[in-house]
Amino acid sequence: MAEQLTPLAVLNRLVVQPSDMLTAVPPFVFAVPNGWTLDEAPGALAVVRLPQEVDGFWVNAMLTHDKVARSVDFKVAAQITWSKLQRTTTDLTERGEKLMRFGDLPVYIRGAEFTGPKGGRKLAQLQALWFAPVTEGGKVVDFFQLVLTCPVEHMAACTPPIMEMLSTFRFV
Repeated sequence: MAEQLTPLAVLNRLVVQPSDMLTAVPPFVFAVPNGWTLDEAPGALAVVRLPQEVDGFWVNAMLTHDKVARSVDFKVAAQITWSKLQRTTTDLTERGEKLMRFGDLPVYIRGAEFTGPKGGRKLAQLQALWFAPVTEGGKVVDFFQLVLTCPVEHMAACTPPIMEMLSTFRFV
């Protein structure tokens, strides 16, 4: 027998987003690099990109968010993201990694190069990984990733604006 739908019965089962029961992406702010533009893409919180193609390529930095197990740390996150990238290319080369701090925000940075899936073009990526501050309790943590992708020959020019953008990122 179905429960009679009374306002109180519905109210007792109501889930509100965001709330303590169903949390949203933590609020944040950052400054878009000078000369770049803000855009959107499927699966991304935001995309920061150059306003024009560069040598036939849309240089972009995609900001994504996932909720991951509280046990995930920088080492595990780096391994998982590297494994995902390895599955998409056959000639992936790491170009360095380090843990940096922007204010109170620790960020894992890694460079990579590979041949793009379309046209065999050499591409470079700068991957930045970080976690939102956590409160007591809970099973998950908010994981953020910013991935800059551009042709290898343009990485030296594209990295400084993205690093500057990362330096302005703050949770509010």
